[in-house]
Amino acid sequence: MAHPPLPAADSNSESFIAPVCTQLAQETMYERWADVNRLLRLSMMSGQQMQLDATLATLCEQAREMITFDRALAYFWNEKEDKFTLRNCVGTDEKLRATQAPGNLFNLWSVKHGQPMLFPFGKSLTVSALLADMKSQCAVTVPIFVNNRVMGSLQFFSTKDGAFSQQDVQLLWTMVRIAENLLARETATEGLIHFAFTDHLTGLRTRGYFEQQLELEIKRSERNQQPFVLLMLDIDHFKTLNDTYGHHVGDVVLKQVAHILTADMREVDTVARYGGEEFVIVLPETTEDEGHAVAQRIRRAVEQSDYAHARLPNAETKKLSISIGLSVFDPKAKAKTKRDLVDSADSALYSAKSQGRNRVVKHRELRTA
Repeated sequence: MAHPPLPAADSNSESFIAPVCTQLAQETMYERWADVNRLLRLSMMSGQQMQLDATLATLCEQAREMITFDRALAYFWNEKEDKFTLRNCVGTDEKLRATQAPGNLFNLWSVKHGQPMLFPFGKSLTVSALLADMKSQCAVTVPIFVNNRVMGSLQFFSTKDGAFSQQDVQLLWTMVRIAENLLARETATEGLIHFAFTDHLTGLRTRGYFEQQLELEIKRSERNQQPFVLLMLDIDHFKTLNDTYGHHVGDVVLKQVAHILTADMREVDTVARYGGEEFVIVLPETTEDEGHAVAQRIRRAVEQSDYAHARLPNAETKKLSISIGLSVFDPKAKAKTKRDLVDSADSALYSAKSQGRNRVVKHRELRTA
């Protein structure tokens, strides 16, 4: 594994290092016994098979149980692209994610020093500018280790001045050191997992990956008390297209539709092939109205695009359409299981088909009809 390059030295960065110990102090273990138990549970996850992104999301969720923060970023080294990439976000909007996606100064300093760092507002113009971009008053960062090498960072931001204590820093440091073995295995097998969770035809995620991510998103939604949207999509009259022009043309059309579905999607969104000509999309931290707007944008893009069969001389139609069912997981409403959420989206999709296709139907509309 190649090691990410170290950034140039900065004369002021050392002043933000938060010293930690190799062991938890007795006082911390006594006062934060519930958090210590959470770390013990994390240490017992080393035998579980998880994808790298799922592991980073789990670390953010573990941190949420131990400390109070408003936003979080997780960076990890991407060997294929030879750069750090933003792999997980909490509490950020699309604009904020876009500005932080290329990486930030806190990540560079975490890689340089390999130690936890505390960043208060007002101590440095550069630091204060980054905190202002994140709409925060302070931040704490911890490096992510793989085989004793720093491969990224976890960054937690708070709108409250002085929100993070020395005990918080020590617990986060212990967490990332415990997670090192888990991350080492997931990093080594990420290519294999990517192959297993990638649909060979469309390049989208598989149904298995979707099922795993949906479970994680439900837990994250309950933790953050933020809704998310599930879209279930089906290409209209696809069987007729296959029967008329052949499966080779149908395969090209599936690839074209997959490309449309992933266009302009956020890093946190999951787009997967559910089976045949059916797809699913998970939109984290999204309201019903926002999800409906995304679904309508997708429907129009599919309707307005040209496809492989349109170039054939015997093409009866040059256009395609797609029907979409929408369901919402709202942690503040009556709890839904993963199966309930999928069934709700599927019912809405069936209704869209029954109403004439090429439309978006919300499951809530079925209940009120």
